[in-house]
Amino acid sequence: MMLDTTYVVDLMGNDDGAVAKRDELLERGVPTAISTLSIVEVGSGLDARSHREQFDAFVDGTTVVPLEQSAARRAASIQRDLQSAGDRIGNVDAMIAATAVDRDEPVLTRNVSEFRRVDALQVVPY
Repeated sequence: MMLDTTYVVDLMGNDDGAVAKRDELLERGVPTAISTLSIVEVGSGLDARSHREQFDAFVDGTTVVPLEQSAARRAASIQRDLQSAGDRIGNVDAMIAATAVDRDEPVLTRNVSEFRRVDALQVVPY
C-alpha cells in the first residue's frame, strides 16, 4: 500500500483516523511504502527537531520507493489525459499515483477526490 503525503502528515499528527488505519494495516500485515516525493513534501514542512527525528524514524521503518522512469512517464500521461478532460491534479499526486499503479498497489489517502481521477488506481480512504 502506497502511503500518500496526507496520510503521513495525519499519522505524524496522531489523527485518530490515520492511527486507526495504521493499526489495522499492522494487524492485517499489509506491506506499506512511501514515495521519495512524500519524503520531500513532509520533510520540508517540519520545523521542530523532534518532529524531524520522529519523521526520520518513520521513514527508516518504511519501504521507500523512488520515482522510476516508467512512473514518471506514466505521470506525464496521467496529467495529459486529465488536462484534456479539464480535470488535472497536482504533479506530485500524479507521480505518487503513477508509482502506485506501476507497483500495482492502492494509495492510502484522505485526498480521495484527487486520486480517484486516475484510471487504474485503487484509492483507499481512512
